[in-house]
Amino acid sequence: MREQVVMVGDELPLVGVLSEPEADNNSAPRVAVVLLNSGVIHRVGSCRLSVTLARSLCEKAGLTTFRFDFSGIGDSDARRGTLTAAQAAVDEVQEVMDYLSDWKQFDRYILYGLCSGAFASYRTALNDSRVMATVQLDGYCYMTWKSYALYYGPRLLSFSRWGHFVLRKLGLRKQKKGVEVSGIEERYFEVPGFAGYPPRDEVRDGLQKLNDRGLQMLYVFFGNEYYVYQNQFEDCFKPVAFGDNLTVIHRPYATHILSEPEDRASVVESITHWAQELVRQPNR
Repeated sequence: MREQVVMVGDELPLVGVLSEPEADNNSAPRVAVVLLNSGVIHRVGSCRLSVTLARSLCEKAGLTTFRFDFSGIGDSDARRGTLTAAQAAVDEVQEVMDYLSDWKQFDRYILYGLCSGAFASYRTALNDSRVMATVQLDGYCYMTWKSYALYYGPRLLSFSRWGHFVLRKLGLRKQKKGVEVSGIEERYFEVPGFAGYPPRDEVRDGLQKLNDRGLQMLYVFFGNEYYVYQNQFEDCFKPVAFGDNLTVIHRPYATHILSEPEDRASVVESITHWAQELVRQPNR
């Protein structure tokens, strides 16, 4: 494997690291995997997840990978403009793909992202047919009647939870926030939530468009109140007949940032195996 720092763009460039397999281990010379930032986390990823995944894909799946920082994050300087962060992310991913296409002659891309990186992967795929597949960790999904029942049902019937609720309301028990537990400033937290989600029907229509195009989608969901059971994604977007285009992995005991080494290793292995099988398909 060979790695090098790459600057994309002449003015205020986007900074990234290209990882290339040895020539005799290159399984798909026209395909590259692009790994996106999550929130304001540097391109190394939470708990170095992006570095570990990029190298695993390169060494074990024989795929070239490029992990880079969006403008204003990590080593990439901020760019001025009138676009929203979501719009700028799509433009910058396409800028990276244009650069890699001109330089290395790639014509197909797999986009990877966690949380906001997953959302950017989805939006870019909608706008650019060069994207052949997406890997989305805690991407868009909404609660279903079954997830509400599975999550809230046991809690409504729990005497201990009612007791804790009453004690908190009376001021006799303090509820710790994430900042107190982790020592990380609360403004740096990025967790799944519906507040900034587009309407469900809009996402469903987008997924239908991508599915009709034959986009391969790998979704990985972790343990949180929004994703509760294995088939929730399919139930949420039931009108879309994904067929073989969709793979969903649910790791209910893993944290959103994969803080436990064994969880990270398992997810990296699953993604690497999925990518290996993807590029081995005759039509890919």
